[in-house]
Amino acid sequence: MADSLDISRRCRRWLARQRRLIGFAALALVAVLSPSCYDRRNGRALAAVFCLGAWQMLPGYLLTSILVGTVLTRIIAVTSASYGLSHLALEAVIRVLALELTPLVAALFVALRLVPITMQQLARPPGALPPSYRQLLPYVAGGAGAVLALAVFGGISLLVVAYLVVHGLSQWALAGYARLIGEVFDPATALVFTVKLLLFAGIVGLAPTTIVIEGGPSDPAARQMRVMARLLALLIVSEAALLVLPRL
Repeated sequence: MADSLDISRRCRRWLARQRRLIGFAALALVAVLSPSCYDRRNGRALAAVFCLGAWQMLPGYLLTSILVGTVLTRIIAVTSASYGLSHLALEAVIRVLALELTPLVAALFVALRLVPITMQQLARPPGALPPSYRQLLPYVAGGAGAVLALAVFGGISLLVVAYLVVHGLSQWALAGYARLIGEVFDPATALVFTVKLLLFAGIVGLAPTTIVIEGGPSDPAARQMRVMARLLALLIVSEAALLVLPRL
């Protein structure tokens, strides 16, 4: 009986914490979408966060995307050719790399860069007033914008690499390749891809700012691990949901 009561209390506390996080996320998103929150000071802070998350990460991210894209495209092309399905290699590359992996990898790159910095900047000593939503805006919008920027540049680089690996420098297949990209990114797929990008961007932008409403452990490393675990869980659940829902 005591065990069931303890489990019930834990469930209620967990649900209350989730409701609080959802309410915080909703208010933070409203602040991000409110033009009145963007003053000169916030603009400079937003630019600094975006520079940390996107501009400084871009060379390494593009290099990683090109190297990984080259290897995976070559593997897919050789495997498809061995089964007599070489005509499907490029479509598989676009669907697997550009549609599925690029948003997830971009979100992880930005999260690993910005989560520690954001949590350090927003941390307050015990008893201090939490930062306002206006002060959170640069971190939410800057992190989300960095994810979108890296995903777009990474996707373009993967499309270019896929063509070069399969067709080389020849121009004869450009028209067919452009038509294939249009067929893969049909209206339904493009909508799902856009929703995924926005969802991942929102998760990465909001997750580290939840430190302002969290109690939990006072150790910064433990709090950072807790935020990263929540972020990864949300990314995985979102990815799984967007894979399953269109097929229902």
